[in-house]
Amino acid sequence: MDQEDTIIAPATPIGQSGIGIVRMSGRRSFSIAKKIFRSSNGSRVNWSSTFRTHHGWIVDPENKETVDEVLLTIMHSPKTYTREDIVEINCHGGSIPLRKTLELGLKLGARLAKPGEFTRRAFLNGRIDLAQAESVLDVVQAKTDKGLMIAVNGLKGKFSQKIYSLKEEMVDLVSCLEAEIEFPDEEIDSPSRTAKKKQLKRILTKLDSLIEMGETARIYREGLKAVIIGRPNVGKSSLLNALLDRERAIVSCIPGTTRDTIEESINMKGFPLCIIDTAGLGKAKNVVDQEGIKRAHSSMDQADIIFLMVDGSLPLTEEDELLFQKTRGKNRLILVNKIDLSQRIDRQKMKTLMPQDVIIEISATRGTNLEKLKEVTSELILKEIVLSPSSPLLINVRQKNVLEQAKKSLLRALEASREGIPEEMLVLDLKEGLNSLGEITGETTGEDILDRIFSNFCIGK
Repeated sequence: MDQEDTIIAPATPIGQSGIGIVRMSGRRSFSIAKKIFRSSNGSRVNWSSTFRTHHGWIVDPENKETVDEVLLTIMHSPKTYTREDIVEINCHGGSIPLRKTLELGLKLGARLAKPGEFTRRAFLNGRIDLAQAESVLDVVQAKTDKGLMIAVNGLKGKFSQKIYSLKEEMVDLVSCLEAEIEFPDEEIDSPSRTAKKKQLKRILTKLDSLIEMGETARIYREGLKAVIIGRPNVGKSSLLNALLDRERAIVSCIPGTTRDTIEESINMKGFPLCIIDTAGLGKAKNVVDQEGIKRAHSSMDQADIIFLMVDGSLPLTEEDELLFQKTRGKNRLILVNKIDLSQRIDRQKMKTLMPQDVIIEISATRGTNLEKLKEVTSELILKEIVLSPSSPLLINVRQKNVLEQAKKSLLRALEASREGIPEEMLVLDLKEGLNSLGEITGETTGEDILDRIFSNFCIGK
């Protein structure tokens, strides 16, 4: 990947829309644009003026064919997304004008950008660090308002600031230790061994806090899975439709209508929740029923939360009680459905069978108590979340693994300090930890890791 190349790519999806954007970045962006752009008023474009938008036409320089009416924006380095010269061409949003404009740029010497190459150049040119670059993807992929807000915190550099602060504390400690090692006979005003242990423990506490955020932040990035289970015809599909506020699953009074799992995502109180509707768990009548029940059990095993549904208009059955037993100890809510009908379920027996469980009475068809269900679900899932309300952070798997590597290095340093091991070894452990933290911000990150990170981006970002 040659950074001297001028790259070009569509910055919007190919298809019909109001606007389609073609973006160029690199030292030849302006010269290429000059050859294909004609101003609408016939005057010469002032290419030395930055952040100016011009109305005109894209014209094929060979056959003089007009491709599209466009708005062209000129952006001079270094105050651009990539810190390179950038041209953005706003075409009409059809696939043909976008494609033909792109082809003209390629014909005149630009290269098609690789996935994430614009953001990669922003990182390589020092406009953002690697943690901020990864936050760009979090912003694009945010599934809820809350997830977007947390991703923007990362894009602003709040996670990076915490990493730089940790590194600064570690560098201070390393400098102090190295001064003592290099000048043993000098009277250097340095902290005592006890003070150094305390400083190490403070750094470890901050690391633990960040790692803990990594454990919980996936809820806002990836969402959680909730599976609806119950015997046939208790109203599982009706609940899915009610939560989605649309007819997604077929609803019928005939038991066994749902044979396969159906998955849909909703925004539940700020985090994405994937809801899985399953086949009724009862006696299988045929091979199809057996497969549906098998998939329902598989979904149940992978779920973060279980909605166990029973029919309030009928007495409890052995199948209901068997499900109570199978899901005991799991994160579950008991839903008594069809409360709009005459009730025959033994509520006292339910409380005896499940004394510790939250039981919510609902009508999936009428929407009764669905808001209560959402509130209780949020509380159940979020009770373990410890994201700071002032500056919550999204920490991905790669970053969390690097933090854990740094923690291991610091724990070795702490143990060395306790056992009186020479401080040269302690310094080595601290430097290893510093090197790990540098992988988060990109200071010590290899090309293979960069390739893996930016391959997850779309072309044009």
